[in-house]
Amino acid sequence: MTTQTKPAPLTTAVAACAPAAWDCQMHTYLGSPANVAANLAAVPADIVERRVYMLMVQGTDRAEAHLYERFAFEDNEGTVATWSDHKLGDMVTRLTEVLIGNGGAHCPGEQVKANLEEQHDFQVGAPAPAPKTAAEAFGPILASFSSDKFVQATVMALC
Repeated sequence: MTTQTKPAPLTTAVAACAPAAWDCQMHTYLGSPANVAANLAAVPADIVERRVYMLMVQGTDRAEAHLYERFAFEDNEGTVATWSDHKLGDMVTRLTEVLIGNGGAHCPGEQVKANLEEQHDFQVGAPAPAPKTAAEAFGPILASFSSDKFVQATVMALC
């Protein structure tokens, strides 16, 4: 399967993402939900300051992905698009391929978002105050996996 990158429409926010195209990050943690939640709470603080970032979690028999988006860096509100199924499948690998294929050319958040929209049916929530910490953003999601024995969580800092 070949993953193509598409130029995102040029907006002020997307143009401001150009430096982030050269500084995407991925953090993956595996273990008990409590340990993974503690690790996620300790990820670099600037992740939740990004315009677009996401969390993907695989539990025993279900998976979720959450895409956080502010439309401008200075916005205090944003949306969260969510998806769930039994397995993440190749989502993490596919999105990594999108970022590598992009090679810093276009806004990484828009590239990942376009790929997700092609492959999955995400539900976008109403605008709400943007999380101020990683614990605030990711803690409730990991709490919903508390009955699982072992989980994998991957955070992608995009733009």
